[in-house]
Amino acid sequence: GKQNKMKIDLTSHQMEDLVKQVVHEAAETILQHLPEMQKVMDTLDIVFMPKQIASQLVIALALETSMVTVNQLWQIFRYIASSISTHSRLIRQLKDQQTTASTQDEWMDLAEQIDNIQGNDSWRTERKCPLYESDRIQARIDELVHLMRRRDIFDLMFTLRGGIGRNHF
Repeated sequence: GKQNKMKIDLTSHQMEDLVKQVVHEAAETILQHLPEMQKVMDTLDIVFMPKQIASQLVIALALETSMVTVNQLWQIFRYIASSISTHSRLIRQLKDQQTTASTQDEWMDLAEQIDNIQGNDSWRTERKCPLYESDRIQARIDELVHLMRRRDIFDLMFTLRGGIGRNHF
């Protein structure tokens, strides 16, 4: 069979006119459908978040990553420092013993040793402290001890409940 081939011979002037007509029709079509095109553009803006949000997410991720890295470096530094210092080595050994303590009393003894080494028990020996009123606390303790020695359960419960209710120390 014969194939029908259509041959189009256009001059450059005709080609120019044809291109102008196609562009003109495309422009008219776009203008007719401009509201729909605007909706498509708005949807694309929503789908492909604005660059500001993307950059903020990148900054947040970078900050989080850097904080994790700083924290890891700090942990490494503390571990190395604890290997060098005798106090730190002793504290680490006591903390390791705490993890394997079989009773609460054993754990508390180890915790008191750690506090003693770190100097966190100085508040017990210093009577005056700006953080609390030691005289009032000691008077309250003395009152409770006195009631326990007398085995006065009713007054002890009354005093405890009253102190809790009034935040009375």
